[in-house]
Amino acid sequence: MYRVTILYPHEEGKRFDLDYYVQKHMPLVKSLLEPFGLKSAEVAEGLPRNGAPPPFVVIASLTFDAIEDFQRGMAQHGREINADLSNYTDLRPALQISRIR
Repeated sequence: MYRVTILYPHEEGKRFDLDYYVQKHMPLVKSLLEPFGLKSAEVAEGLPRNGAPPPFVVIASLTFDAIEDFQRGMAQHGREINADLSNYTDLRPALQISRIR
């Protein structure tokens, strides 16, 4: 099993529309990647701690049985998924691919 983690770092003055992300972007991702083996998708909102902002405003996790499934899905739909970015944020996300053990 593999996890694709998308991390949106906190940056002062940057915007992130969590409602749009949860209600529009993630359903788009699910509809495009489920045919390629997307097993689950989860969104975690970072919370402040001791008055300091979280290191990441949002962390999204996608799971697949095989990393090749994710790669095939993104090869076909990556442009469409990435084109939606400007609708909810001006942050530059980081992507990590991990094997779940």
